[in-house]
Amino acid sequence: MSASARWLTLVALLLVPLATGCSTLLTVAYLVQPADVPAEFAELKGKKVAVVCRPIIELEFTDAGSARELASLVGLQIEQNVRRSDVVGQHEVARWIDENAWVDYQTVGKALESDYVVGIDLEEFRFHEGSTLYRGRATAHVKVYDLEEKKLVFQKRIDDFAFPANNAIPAADRSEAEFRSLFLQMLSQRISRLFHAYESREVFAEDSLTF
Repeated sequence: MSASARWLTLVALLLVPLATGCSTLLTVAYLVQPADVPAEFAELKGKKVAVVCRPIIELEFTDAGSARELASLVGLQIEQNVRRSDVVGQHEVARWIDENAWVDYQTVGKALESDYVVGIDLEEFRFHEGSTLYRGRATAHVKVYDLEEKKLVFQKRIDDFAFPANNAIPAADRSEAEFRSLFLQMLSQRISRLFHAYESREVFAEDSLTF
């Protein structure tokens, strides 16, 4: 299969589920072998959850849209993969933040009547490697607050996440919008997997991708 064909197949598998409301990759993986890697934090089951992504100041003025899209994708995957979870719509989160002065994650989550709030501090986000190549890189600090207990109950740093893991992609081969969408999807999967079990071969397959 050519590099172009592999790219189009991957985009179809990853992005089409967003429109259909189901996860083709996860469904196929489960049919082959049930999830074998447990969630690092499994307490979101049956809970109302708000997902909020806050970029550092340097990104807030240049790429705030990516932060909101990332939060939306993480929330979608939590709702799909964590049983009976109820994720607050990102439009509600964005509206509250736009209408109120930012305080902290717990304040936002409480205002949205959530049980837990997943806060994502986006410390790095870029998808260019030089002027002619695409390779996404991101660093994020993920925090979970229990709003009833009023305390931080889980945190995890994701340092220098890269996609593709092993090579860059010539910018001439595809659009910036196409690559940005795929990179956000892959990053959101990495974050959401903190909260649900998954099949280890998914990660191996993703890390082995070349284009």
